[in-house]
Amino acid sequence: MSTNASLTQSEFAEGLRHVGVERSSVVLVHSAMRTFGHIVGGAGTAVEALLETLGPSGTLVTPTFTFAHEAEADPVIDPKSDPSEMGAISEATRRHLHSQRSVAFRHSFAAIGRRAEVITQTDPALSPFDLRSSFGVMLSLNTQILLFGMTYSSSTSHHFAEWVCDVPYRHTISMTLKVRGTDGSIIKQPMMDYQPKSEGGSYYGSRGPDFHRLGRMLEERDLVGTTFIGNAAVRRYAMRDLIDLAQDEAARDHNIFRTPEGQQEILTPLTFGTVVKSPALLDGARRVDHFDWCVKDPAKLAMPRPTA
Repeated sequence: MSTNASLTQSEFAEGLRHVGVERSSVVLVHSAMRTFGHIVGGAGTAVEALLETLGPSGTLVTPTFTFAHEAEADPVIDPKSDPSEMGAISEATRRHLHSQRSVAFRHSFAAIGRRAEVITQTDPALSPFDLRSSFGVMLSLNTQILLFGMTYSSSTSHHFAEWVCDVPYRHTISMTLKVRGTDGSIIKQPMMDYQPKSEGGSYYGSRGPDFHRLGRMLEERDLVGTTFIGNAAVRRYAMRDLIDLAQDEAARDHNIFRTPEGQQEILTPLTFGTVVKSPALLDGARRVDHFDWCVKDPAKLAMPRPTA
């Protein structure tokens, strides 16, 4: 696909069709805007290219996760106004005129299209990874996952797979939070969150997350479409294929989602695109994090300044 200095909407749409995005489908998009290079019209162009490719019967979904509330003593969840912390394409989807958004402590979604309401209007009292949650609804709709310049490390559907497989190192916790309604009123809302059992919210022991393992298996089974759009490595795969494979593998070893003991930083290598690690950056809760981006040419990736 095009690697021009500036991507147009038609070129972006061409790349989507090339990677296997079909009309009338449901897609869940994880994205890093900087990996594409310059897009004429910015994130809005990417959103319009997705909607053009999906057509009026399709549905675009993006994570609009917010971690800033974790650092607040008395957070108020505001689905209408809380900005997404998941990048420019996610935020452009949230701000779209026809977008709808789910209510969640951290794991909310914005959606545009035919299935937007059923995906976003789930019970906020449920675990965000419950089979009746947004993830469960997307699974039933045969949602396709798109990674734009991201690796499987950014695939939150792998956490959904961990929930489905009932891994022993994570658990669901209950909480009561304040939610601001569209009329400005504030109500108390029971919610749940899905977290590692270890102290401080990290994986316990000497293991780390390695979502590349299942991703590499999907690729070796020819279940992942790949292409480049601009400089971004793009992957497409079915959520159902991920969940089915995870259940098969976790039945033998629930650590299929994690690195071997003592190898927290050593991830399964990927064969498509080049993985580049970001400098130290702060998330919305002011925690230090690093992100894995996947591109065609690392020299063309504009790296941000460290914020941590």
